[in-house]
Amino acid sequence: MSSFTVRTAKSEDRLFLVTLMAALQDAERELSPNRTPGSEMGDAHLAYLEETVEQQNGQIYVAESQEGIVGFVVCFVEKLDEGDLHIVEQEREYGYISDLYVVPTMRKYGAGAELMRAAERHFFDLHLKIVRVGLLCSNESAAKFYQKSGYQPYEVLYEKHLNEV
Repeated sequence: MSSFTVRTAKSEDRLFLVTLMAALQDAERELSPNRTPGSEMGDAHLAYLEETVEQQNGQIYVAESQEGIVGFVVCFVEKLDEGDLHIVEQEREYGYISDLYVVPTMRKYGAGAELMRAAERHFFDLHLKIVRVGLLCSNESAAKFYQKSGYQPYEVLYEKHLNEV
């Protein structure tokens, strides 16, 4: 078992985070062909997430071993619109985990679970009651991981591609 620590990402981590973001995207691309290749979007998407984290009281955490950064998680606060009265008021603001990735060789050693705990602690410190995470329906390994971490399905989004109507 490899040891690692989880910490807030630093500016000097950015180049490696871009590489990991591209790897995450390519992994999702294997599950869903509508994903842009990681090499084409990694830097720009990370920049977008950095801005979102800044604006929405979020964090980017990294898991680091003696070999270097082995994973990351991006989390921020989401708020429903004032008119979203179908959800009770205390759950209209919630923590959202938008991206989580651990390099394949470090999976099953607890890095993902520790990254999730860091995000959850961040939201707990903000006095939020709910944390949500999204995943592709075909990503069964991610679904198992999240369920093992105490998450359960909340909403399912279906999609249909319209070729001819």
